[in-house]
Amino acid sequence: MVTAHRLDVPEKGIYMVSKEHSMLLKAVETLSERGLNCNVLIRGNTGCGKSELVTQFAAKHQRPLAVLEVGQLSESKQIFGYTDLRDGETVYIPGLFTQAIQTPNCVVHLQEINRPETDKALNAIFSVLDDTFRSVYVDELQSHVKVAPGVTFFATLNEGYEFIGTMPLDMALENRFEFKLEVGYLPQGIEHNILLIKGLLGSEETTKLLNMVNALRHNTESPVHISTRDTINMARLIGAGVSLFLALKTVAGSSIDKLESILLSNQLTGGEDLDIAELSTAYEPI
Repeated sequence: MVTAHRLDVPEKGIYMVSKEHSMLLKAVETLSERGLNCNVLIRGNTGCGKSELVTQFAAKHQRPLAVLEVGQLSESKQIFGYTDLRDGETVYIPGLFTQAIQTPNCVVHLQEINRPETDKALNAIFSVLDDTFRSVYVDELQSHVKVAPGVTFFATLNEGYEFIGTMPLDMALENRFEFKLEVGYLPQGIEHNILLIKGLLGSEETTKLLNMVNALRHNTESPVHISTRDTINMARLIGAGVSLFLALKTVAGSSIDKLESILLSNQLTGGEDLDIAELSTAYEPI
């Protein structure tokens, strides 16, 4: 048997959570410290920090992190390992998941849990997530693999018809996650502080950007999804000399007419003197 995976503690970064989520995550950590295993399911819009929440949970508590890309799974037992030819011999190489669940206090992130290549690819881990068993028999190892004390499972997912390749989450699988939370847009003041801490824009420019972004997000007739990841990318463009409106249009990916209509209805122009139509009609050498 060969093991070849390194489990590291991620670096601490800037991440803000609501008081409600903070209380839940503290409870999860307390349970883990008692040697119990917890399963946490995280929903929310793309780009709003689901994966980063898992990473920063591990970083804060100095716990090793293993990230499993569920979208790469095509067979039920593929998650536990694979056979390979080494020095003329066939050997079984345990996968990252197998090593992670046997590492005390490891944080295991099942990323995009509703995006496996086949709908049965995750059947093999049901007993691992089950409170009663917390183990699985692996034929190739001829033994039971038991979940170590304090291992915490996080699963993240994007839901909706616009996410091609995703599947409805199996009810039996969802029920194995006893804690569920949803990540949404940050309050404008918190998002403002994050952009300032990152040093991307000054306070006034950041306020203009977020006023426009939130007008688009919360438009009642035709909201435009703009994640915190998007606002960071917009701020980078503006800091590099791009106009505020062009940064919005480029990152949001919505039609210029839609953006203009929503912003004008909210009387927000960002102080732009440039004719909006000029953005798509004027040409010059690169």
